Amino acid sequence: MQRLLAVLFLAVGVLASRVALAEAMPFADGVLWRIESAEGTPNYVFGTLHSSDERITSLPAAVDEAFAGTQTLAIEVLLDNAAIFKIGRAMMLPGNERLDALLTSKQVGRLKDVAAHYRMPFTMVTRFKPWGAMILFSLPPAEHLRTASGQKPLDETLRVRAEAEGKTVLGLETVDEQIETLDGMMQADQMLLLDSTLEQAVEIERMFATLRDAYLARDLVAVYDLLNAAKLDDTTGAVERFEQRLIIDRNRRMVERMGDLLQQGNAFVAVGALHLPGEQGILQLLADRGYRVTRAY
Repeated sequence: MQRLLAVLFLAVGVLASRVALAEAMPFADGVLWRIESAEGTPNYVFGTLHSSDERITSLPAAVDEAFAGTQTLAIEVLLDNAAIFKIGRAMMLPGNERLDALLTSKQVGRLKDVAAHYRMPFTMVTRFKPWGAMILFSLPPAEHLRTASGQKPLDETLRVRAEAEGKTVLGLETVDEQIETLDGMMQADQMLLLDSTLEQAVEIERMFATLRDAYLARDLVAVYDLLNAAKLDDTTGAVERFEQRLIIDRNRRMVERMGDLLQQGNAFVAVGALHLPGEQGILQLLADRGYRVTRAY
């Protein structure tokens, strides 16, 4: 789910506006947070970036130490072969329907250019639903190549390590819930967001590098810059509805489901970094429930 937001990120914004946003956004200055219940039971919440870049998957010492000291790992969703197959099927249009039939001639031209940029056959690309194409083109080609070679993104790297160390591994959501988040969007919203994705996809390497650097700097405000700018340009409300479905609604669901886990203690929760900050972010929701939230890194 973080993949589309990677594409939506742009290095925009004046320093003054970034400072104002940082002051207004709780918990925006870190990626690892210590979570303690009223009884003092310690846990950690870690914000991830969906990337297999070694600069991302190599954990900083503070994160590595926190992970090593916990007994349970909770991630957004558990992806076994059956789950991956289900997601792949859900991304495809039914029957003989084609994506290019839903697009304007200008958008079809963009789709052809993007497919060529990714060295993917155009006929294959046209089999995807609008949101499926967004997912497909929200990571740079290098990420797809690393995945094809067997390298795993950060969240999957944590899962593999946790299983090897004998930790309990849990998912906070089901595959069906994650699919519905995107598949349940209005088609008009999907088309608007796909158009934005196609327009920016040829610059995905630059944008993703900027996102990666912001993440490594633990600057979560930077990830929200474009979302705020996009709201100003979008008169249909599609971006706001998308953020509500992808971030806010899921924040509440995941916090609800991690309750028992945090009470037991020694848990390491790893979710996309965009879920952490803000007044409706996971960390604020946990603080509202009485947990003590302290930055660890």
